[in-house]
Amino acid sequence: MVRHQEMREKVMLLTGYSEGQMNQMIFDLAVDYMRGRGMCEDWMAPWLKEPIFWNWWRGQWTLIDEMFWYRYESYLGKDSVKPQLRVYYEDLHSNIDFFPDAIVYEKIHSTYELAGQWLLNKIRSEKDIS
Repeated sequence: MVRHQEMREKVMLLTGYSEGQMNQMIFDLAVDYMRGRGMCEDWMAPWLKEPIFWNWWRGQWTLIDEMFWYRYESYLGKDSVKPQLRVYYEDLHSNIDFFPDAIVYEKIHSTYELAGQWLLNKIRSEKDIS
């Protein structure tokens, strides 16, 4: 089993989150992360479609999951603490403060520039036909 999936399953057992709840939280906090860095919707769209960003994000997420698991695994099976563990879990992930390194940024930025150039060329060619 892949490391991130193994950690995710352990965290789901500990917190009681469903697969859907985890997916939604991962996406929502990625959007919050980008907004926190001043990204507008136009800039966020290409990042949210970029596999290299999601690989980086999942890596950061998994590091936090590992720390969370090893800190709180003794609470496994104690349903009464799940609500508090959820609060801790979300707080930890809400504070991912690393930024993708230059290689990741360059890949995403280049993709955005290529998409913009493609759209500009398409608009120009449509005007030429008219």
